[in-house]
Amino acid sequence: DLNFQWDTTGLPTGAYTIYAQSNNPSAEYGPIETINITVDKTMETNLTFHHDDNLRIHEYPGLPMAEIVTVSEGNILGNTDFTYTPAENQAYCNEFYFWANMSYLSGVLTIRGKSYDPKPYGNLSSIHVWIKNNADAVVFEDWRNDTEMYYEGEYTTGEQPLLGRGGALYYMPEEFQRNILWASNGLFTGQQDVIDAWDEGAGFMFISGHGSPNVWADHYPGVPGNRKYGSITGLSVTTLRPWPPFYSLPLFPMDTIRNKEKLPIAVIGGCHNSDFNVSMVYGFLEGMIYVFPNWPKMSMWCSGQPVPETFSWRLIRNPHGGAIATMGNTGLGYGMPGVDLTTGGGDGWITIEFFKQYGTEGLDVLGQAYQQTLTSYINTFDMTDLAAGHPKSVQQWVLLGDPSLKIGGYE
Repeated sequence: DLNFQWDTTGLPTGAYTIYAQSNNPSAEYGPIETINITVDKTMETNLTFHHDDNLRIHEYPGLPMAEIVTVSEGNILGNTDFTYTPAENQAYCNEFYFWANMSYLSGVLTIRGKSYDPKPYGNLSSIHVWIKNNADAVVFEDWRNDTEMYYEGEYTTGEQPLLGRGGALYYMPEEFQRNILWASNGLFTGQQDVIDAWDEGAGFMFISGHGSPNVWADHYPGVPGNRKYGSITGLSVTTLRPWPPFYSLPLFPMDTIRNKEKLPIAVIGGCHNSDFNVSMVYGFLEGMIYVFPNWPKMSMWCSGQPVPETFSWRLIRNPHGGAIATMGNTGLGYGMPGVDLTTGGGDGWITIEFFKQYGTEGLDVLGQAYQQTLTSYINTFDMTDLAAGHPKSVQQWVLLGDPSLKIGGYE
């Protein structure tokens, strides 16, 4: 919560301009956000929410971004109070961090938004907000230094440690060739990037983000423009859907993977990617609740899409390649946001631990590495802490494939 407080009491009626700019520890400065407003205490206040940093960032890695969401171009700060809490579809995770709540009370405007550095491991940025009147004089300015934003999936898959615990690649032997596709490094822009990388073949594939039985996806750094514009579909089972345009080609994108016998062990971080209790009929019928509110809830997590098989199993079943085994969640995968993302448990911890058991502890039989991953989780966290999701994180993390598989094969 940036929580800049601008007291407009006593300011003369007129035009004012709000500026915001972010920079990173490398002294790189991003574009200046500019918002023109009016202060007029003879009028009713008019404030509107806006979230459009997606319109100002065009490449990754990119320059640090400042985004103000609690006041918009042309708004009026008048003589009435105003508060508004944006919904999840306007401000992702606002229900937990209150970073986008709008407030203008007793003449004090709370300026909120975000500051982030859209590059790999760009977890620190500082933001400067200043306001000028129509005579170009500064009437307010303030700073928030070293604000933190962590791209959880990237740290989870990556090489750098946080609080003494690394991501997956931190524990893998150096002789392994590493192909890192992240939104922040510009190499992950959509499904074709993932499919092309998969076609090359690998010993392991590790994807960490958001999911369903049908789709694995991720966010651009900072989730610009909220999830509608800040999400990237990484791989999907099917594009069939009961709303226009009803489908796109290919109908089954995952089935276009052609890595033949170069089959990786796939570790999938996300919700419900291994929820094997799905079918096309039940997936479709689940969507009836959007048309008929009294329709029974079916808990397929397919959002009405006719998904023939769950994501993780479809990978294994691919006759032209895919994966030799998968590990993932049958239910909601819990993530720990912020600096605790590698140490706090949940989906990030358990997926990292598998690579630690193989790469550092030397367990090269799939079932043994999987078993010890679960054992390590149980020994590390309080299994009576239901609210933190620790028992659930263990119970729902399933291995699909042959547990006797010798990773790397026999000589």
